[in-house]
Amino acid sequence: MAVSIFHIGLPLDHPSISVEERTKIAKRLSDLRERMTRAGYKYEITHASPETGLDGFKHQLRTQPCDGVLIGGAVVGDPAMSYFMEQIIDATHEVVPKAKIMFYNHSVDVLAIVERWFGSRSD
Repeated sequence: MAVSIFHIGLPLDHPSISVEERTKIAKRLSDLRERMTRAGYKYEITHASPETGLDGFKHQLRTQPCDGVLIGGAVVGDPAMSYFMEQIIDATHEVVPKAKIMFYNHSVDVLAIVERWFGSRSD
């Protein structure tokens, strides 16, 4: 069975994401999903914000297998989002206590971040 990873980040239309960056980010996320799937992971990207809350994310955690949650860089890299990041961590621990929680850092490849915890799926 494939390892299931949820990548949670801000919606692309969130005010903290510049309009100029949205298309680039959408392409990067699409490429990332394809790469992670080719690497053998079940990789889903989901969006939430402090304004919309985490009910949809919690529902997803309750209804789909989840081995790990990767919190996106727009949340991790923005000090103003620290409380929202804590809420994501709390929601994950509440619903899927054994899930690994990972943080996206733009200087580290996402596949490398996930493989630290789950190893290579192509072995």
